[in-house]
Amino acid sequence: MSFSKDRKIIKARIFSLQDKVSNALLINSDVDKFLDSTTLLDEWEKVIPDPEYGIFVIAVLNNIRKKAVIDRIIDSILLDIEPILEKQFSKPKKTAEQHPFC
Repeated sequence: MSFSKDRKIIKARIFSLQDKVSNALLINSDVDKFLDSTTLLDEWEKVIPDPEYGIFVIAVLNNIRKKAVIDRIIDSILLDIEPILEKQFSKPKKTAEQHPFC
């Protein structure tokens, strides 16, 4: 999948989440109760680095859709995942200690 397409998919999912949260908070505006009872943010917590996760939650709760904020969240997700993918799919590099036939 292309980097640009990944960004569009993540952005659409964030906006969809914001819509769900906004609708839920229209029914009951108690944010603490919402956060205690929802699982909507669980999957995001796994993929967003800790420093940006707080920003993400605030953006979702307040329906903040400014380009700079959303781009930063998306960047943090993609930059955090990229090294993991590279590690999973790259060939191990030979080191001096590694046996030459392995």
